[in-house]
Amino acid sequence: MSDRLNNVLDLLKVEDLGDGAFLGAQPNDDRERLRVYGGQVAGQAIAAAARTTSRRPHSMHLSFLRPGDTTIPLRYDVVSLREGRTFSTRRVTASQDGVVVMEAMASFIIDVDGDEYQQPMPEVPDPESLTPLDEQLREHLPADDDYLEMVKFRVAEMRYVDLPPRIAVDAPPREDPRTRIWLRLEEDPPAELLADPVLAVALLAYISDWTILDPVQIALGKTWQQLEKLASLDHAMWWHRPVDFADWLLYEQRTGTVTGGMGLGTGAIYNRDGSLVCTVTQEGFVGRRL
Repeated sequence: MSDRLNNVLDLLKVEDLGDGAFLGAQPNDDRERLRVYGGQVAGQAIAAAARTTSRRPHSMHLSFLRPGDTTIPLRYDVVSLREGRTFSTRRVTASQDGVVVMEAMASFIIDVDGDEYQQPMPEVPDPESLTPLDEQLREHLPADDDYLEMVKFRVAEMRYVDLPPRIAVDAPPREDPRTRIWLRLEEDPPAELLADPVLAVALLAYISDWTILDPVQIALGKTWQQLEKLASLDHAMWWHRPVDFADWLLYEQRTGTVTGGMGLGTGAIYNRDGSLVCTVTQEGFVGRRL
């Protein structure tokens, strides 16, 4: 297993401190980051909450309250709010040195038999027919561009069906700003990831935050480098079916509105066989610096 994937999976294995408290480590890489990555907080939060119940994760709603300090581990305090016959509810508070940086509500459920329906996966070209993101961007960006450097640190290969923001902002405006992206781990998933559904859910939470605001940038005609501010305000996920990290995943993302300095991103992640794995929403702040 590569160091990158191993480091991310280690981040998601929060340390149990006892009495509902858990410790989330910070990444050990060469990047200089201004704030903690939101997907890391989401992944660690659901991992911590899941350690307090045997039921499977159903949903999570996070509010990012302050930027996290990348040099200080995150403490996650989990409180049981409900133990019903079907659902368990947990509140998760992330803090650093006593300062709260995130609040979340996580829901867990027992397996329930019932009717089935899902929206169909969109018809898109196979990932093998598409150009990898780093190659696609290399034709449009200088070799020392910071975005190309960020792509190197991701644990999954990305292939855009639609133009990525860095290219789309130079194209004619679209009436329906959306991005559809094939994602696949850069290597075969380790056995522990395939055997541990909670670790898989946490990794999916980690990945889900990468590009969810891409359509917002496309709608505005500006990338995050051109915006005065781009920051996640909240993040929500609903897990519907098991994720298959052994193959490609399709992440379809849209935006319905950008107004008042805020843009809303919505997404759906599918296994390659067409099954809907999870639904994602996030609101981002794109207003002026305060």
